[in-house]
Order: sequence, then structure tokens, then C-alpha cells
Amino acid sequence: MQERRRYIRIPEKTRISYRCIPRSRVSGYVTKDVGAGGIRFLVQRFIPKGTFLRIKLDLSGPTTAIEAVVKLVRITGIAHSDEYEVGVQFVDIPSHAAKHLVNYIEDFISGK
Repeated sequence: MQERRRYIRIPEKTRISYRCIPRSRVSGYVTKDVGAGGIRFLVQRFIPKGTFLRIKLDLSGPTTAIEAVVKLVRITGIAHSDEYEVGVQFVDIPSHAAKHLVNYIEDFISGK
């Protein structure tokens, strides 16, 4: 099977908080993997595909968090659970945050 992703994803468990746009309460969870194009994580409620979220992703390093707007492109129910696995794609991420994320992924891959 051919990989369809444009960006490499790394298996990364880090804190993420999100809220649906335009308004909703902030919810938090832990990511499953992170890539320069998007993130996979779990949520505790159904969110429709196409929903825009404002996220805050905590990464280690000099920048403590990355804030961005993402679009929910995939949601799958987890068997025997009230949770859903979501895949989101970055749609608005500041250039400094994108650069930090790419560096973080490259450091992970190289074992730094």
C-alpha cells in the first residue's frame, strides 16, 4: 500500500488542547502522532468532519507551545469506548511555529 501523506508523522504523545471555532469550551488530550501537515489525537465527543479547531500543542524545547488553526479531516469511533480518534490538518499556522514543528520532527527522526 502506498503512503498518501505528504509529510512524515512521528509517534508522539504530547499534550494538546483544542476548541471548536467559533466558540466552545477548551478540551484537552494527548496526541498519538504529529507531523508537519497535521496531528492525530483522541477526543471525548463527536466533532463533525470539516470543523475548524483552534489548537495548542505542547512540545519540548525553547518554544513551549504551538498555536494553530486546524481542520478536522477524519473521525473514527473507538470500539467499546466513548472516545473518537481524529485526524486534523493545519490550515493556519504561524511560520515560526511551523519551523519549530519541522525542527522538532527532524530532531526526533535523527535521535537528538
